Amino acid sequence: MSSDEQKIALYRRVNGFTGPLARSGWHWRTRWLARLLASFIWRKNRGRPQQGTLAIAEEWRRLFDLPQFWSIERLEDDTAYCEIRFPCALEGSGDVAACHRLMEYDRALLKKIGGQLVVLQSRADPQVRGACQVAIRRIDDPRSDLIPARLLD
Repeated sequence: MSSDEQKIALYRRVNGFTGPLARSGWHWRTRWLARLLASFIWRKNRGRPQQGTLAIAEEWRRLFDLPQFWSIERLEDDTAYCEIRFPCALEGSGDVAACHRLMEYDRALLKKIGGQLVVLQSRADPQVRGACQVAIRRIDDPRSDLIPARLLD
């Protein structure tokens, strides 16, 4: 099994556990587990704080170490618009709130890097196909104009 195949298998196992956990009555444990895993990956992959929005998004993508699943689509108005194509246990479930809980992992990583994340479109929504759409900004960016998927009808 190649290195990428091992990483994919690990991410699938973790997502296969944490996705259903985020939908359960025990969902509060998702936040704890996500932050623990983010700290582990931060140390393991030698994460580094970044300053600019593009550098923050690139470091977030680097930490996953599977570039075929995490892409930076464009940088606009100091916001990096990205896609996540990794298979998700919540895909099509209709439980966008669970997706928000599950994405605590990404938010915890980005906080360490110096950024913040908003999920704009979640594949947990049965109408969203292909990829989750996320936006990344610097942690000190005060704007609140992005509408999180969990708040959309």
